[in-house]
Amino acid sequence: MSEKSNDWNQLLVDKIVFLTGGAGHIAKSIAKICHKQGARLVLADLDLTLTTKVKDEIISNEDQFNDRILVVKLDVTDETSIQQAIQTTIDKWKTIHILLNTFVSFFFFR
Repeated sequence: MSEKSNDWNQLLVDKIVFLTGGAGHIAKSIAKICHKQGARLVLADLDLTLTTKVKDEIISNEDQFNDRILVVKLDVTDETSIQQAIQTTIDKWKTIHILLNTFVSFFFFR
């Protein structure tokens, strides 16, 4: 935070927050708070349908802020997919300020 401002309420205003696992409950909770605080969000997930539903839920009553959320397809196990998701974000907003990995994978062994 800059020395000019001691207002913690302004900490996320216009910051780019990139969330992996964007369709999940953890990402959705974080995204709602970040969006409310003025952040621009990148919701990245393999399931674009569910991720778009998360986006729609966040902006349900705030259509004027629709451009503050970007949904991108991301397979965190595939380097090309990661590069494409990052490039899409950079093309739109020129940077990423915060990267949060909320992707969770459960493997059950028998």
